[in-house]
Amino acid sequence: MSTETRVEELREQIANRLGEPDQLRFPSGWTTSSSWKRAQAAPSNVGPVNPAEFDVLLGYVDEDGLSKHRVLFALYEGDLVAECECDGYRFRGWCAHVALLWWKWSREQLAVTNLDTGRTYLSPPWWWRLGGVESQTELPLSDDRPVAADGGVDR
Repeated sequence: MSTETRVEELREQIANRLGEPDQLRFPSGWTTSSSWKRAQAAPSNVGPVNPAEFDVLLGYVDEDGLSKHRVLFALYEGDLVAECECDGYRFRGWCAHVALLWWKWSREQLAVTNLDTGRTYLSPPWWWRLGGVESQTELPLSDDRPVAADGGVDR
């Protein structure tokens, strides 16, 4: 089966679902959420299952163990849609698995498919905007280690 056929098939499956897939929305305070911190700090592995879904294997920051979840993460009708099967996503609409995919995509480490065109993007495309979200948001630097961008820091 060609990639174009598979993308069209997935697009049709999403269009025929009861209810639309969730448009990705970032909750208030998402950059300080435990999901966001876990997405950046825990060991992880991501693999595409098909053009619209990824298997996310994600560890924990302070304990052993891994969790595996299948996550829908694709552009569809001009929106970034995301859904995860985990309880965190089901109850809060946000989870470490979705956060990890956003983290990777915003750093050109994940190929996300536009199900309308079949085109793959290695980072959020210039035309796609999500109100007030800066894709390069990272964990804040601690105040005890000043950043030296010009060769030194005066103390």
